[in-house]
Amino acid sequence: MSTFDTARLLDVAHGAMDKAIKLLMCNQTGEVQAKGDRDLVTEVELDIERLVREHLREQTPEVGFVGEETGATGNPDAYWVLVPVDGTVNFVHGVPLCAVVLGLVHADQPVLGVIDTPFLRHRYWATRGHGAFRDGEPIAVSRTRTLEESLISLSDYGAGQGGAARTRASAKLDQALSQRAQRVRRTGSSAVELAWVADGALDASLTLSNRSWDTAAGAIIAREAGALVVDANGSQHNMSSRCAVAVTPSLGGALLPLLRVLRGTRYWPISAIDDESGSTARSAGERVVGDTAFLATIGVGIGDDDTADTVAEKEFSSSRDAQTWIERELPAAEFPAWVVRRPRGAAGAFLFGAVQRGRYDMEANGCVAWQMEERSVDDVEAYLVEGQVQWRNAQGAAV
Repeated sequence: MSTFDTARLLDVAHGAMDKAIKLLMCNQTGEVQAKGDRDLVTEVELDIERLVREHLREQTPEVGFVGEETGATGNPDAYWVLVPVDGTVNFVHGVPLCAVVLGLVHADQPVLGVIDTPFLRHRYWATRGHGAFRDGEPIAVSRTRTLEESLISLSDYGAGQGGAARTRASAKLDQALSQRAQRVRRTGSSAVELAWVADGALDASLTLSNRSWDTAAGAIIAREAGALVVDANGSQHNMSSRCAVAVTPSLGGALLPLLRVLRGTRYWPISAIDDESGSTARSAGERVVGDTAFLATIGVGIGDDDTADTVAEKEFSSSRDAQTWIERELPAAEFPAWVVRRPRGAAGAFLFGAVQRGRYDMEANGCVAWQMEERSVDDVEAYLVEGQVQWRNAQGAAV
């Protein structure tokens, strides 16, 4: 499709949503089936997906379709994406934080989205270049200016295949955010969270993973409401991104550095070469599957050993080189501005260094990426004691 009649397509989407909500409210839940580790699908979700797929096929035969439950058909360059119920576990348990979600993707970018929260009785929508709306009224992101005043949502811990890796990454991010934000929440529905960022109820939403049916509609609604919508490293969000991060623009500069704790996980863009001050990475051409590498980090801790922010990072081929870099850079490192601006200033904050061992693995798409190993014996940490760098291993013993 070279051009879009977005007004017509939005009418088609609303028509599909009307049918979906009517079916949902008349046939709540039905049979519940397991579709993986602690993951569910209900009979009514399958019915909604069949109904919406048929409606869209009749109205827009030139547009493809991707459903969460039944997969993809048709045009791969322009396609509808549907979640019949986002937040199935909430839905099954009677928690009203769930949504029916329909988006339209063209050339890897969301261009239209509709999110309906049937038990909260709100509908959100947007088309590219025409603003975002809730129940027909224009909406806009919040005006919150500091992380200490912010309410941030974070996607669920993991379940099923890859769940352990997601849980580890989510826990690290949770620690970093909880030390800065006013509060961190997990609602169980990324679509609801993205809609609430658009409406100003949340100041930021962070979704680990970026399945098109989960994020396309919310991404375009949040973007049209004025949100910055990006991947974990701050690059422009699209359907190939690793994460979906939506944040009110005034908080982007403070929030995005905290996401560096995701480096070395599957949620960091695998092709990203950091050009930030003090941060380097090997080029993809230097990465050989099976090779070991050492990530040296200088970070900020608050109150305990949890990382509250990353000051600088660099990758090395040997642990000794990584430690030498930290011994040189850590004594000269300075607290980020947000630490100084805290009500208590730098009290309780400290700078530290860490070396983590990892290896290069082949990703499913054929790219080579660095993955952190679990608590390697080579992992060490450095702290400043009376201006001198002192090392200890991952168990806390001096080295």
